[in-house]
Amino acid sequence: MKRLLALVAVAALAALPLSASTFIAMDETELLASSQAVVQGKVLDVRSYWNEDRTAIVSEARVLVEDLIAGEAPSVVVVKTFGGQVGDYAIVAHGFPTFEAGADVLLFLAPEGEDFRVNGYRLGHFRIRDTAKGRLAVPTLEEGVRLFTRDGRLAPRPQAESLDVMKERIRERGGELRPDLRSER
Repeated sequence: MKRLLALVAVAALAALPLSASTFIAMDETELLASSQAVVQGKVLDVRSYWNEDRTAIVSEARVLVEDLIAGEAPSVVVVKTFGGQVGDYAIVAHGFPTFEAGADVLLFLAPEGEDFRVNGYRLGHFRIRDTAKGRLAVPTLEEGVRLFTRDGRLAPRPQAESLDVMKERIRERGGELRPDLRSER
């Protein structure tokens, strides 16, 4: 009988949806208005480490800026994000950007101390993919992450689009970046 109850409990737990992160959606206008720069680049390397209190793992990606699309940024930016792996310990933070060395990316960046963070969590993080139709900017938002509008309605998920079209639109709107963020650096 105990085995049957344990089996029923496991089956019930398996039927529950996995927990997911929930974020307020940010469209391109909101991302631009709260970013210092938008860059296209290549991830040079990634390192993960414990924070000072040893309560969380943080990752840093060094990104070579190949195209400064809008705003101001150095030729190599250090982008910090929550999560990563140190030894046998790992923190998986759904909705937060993850990086891998060699990846081509397009990033909306906001200041994070002396470094940067991806603005809008994964909403400001795109991987660049070569396809038969040309280069695409592909959103990195995981399937399990839910997006809502500020008034509580389910928001549409970002879609892949032509990298050239996206870059041209951002260049045209580059003046919408936060000037106070640009002057702080």
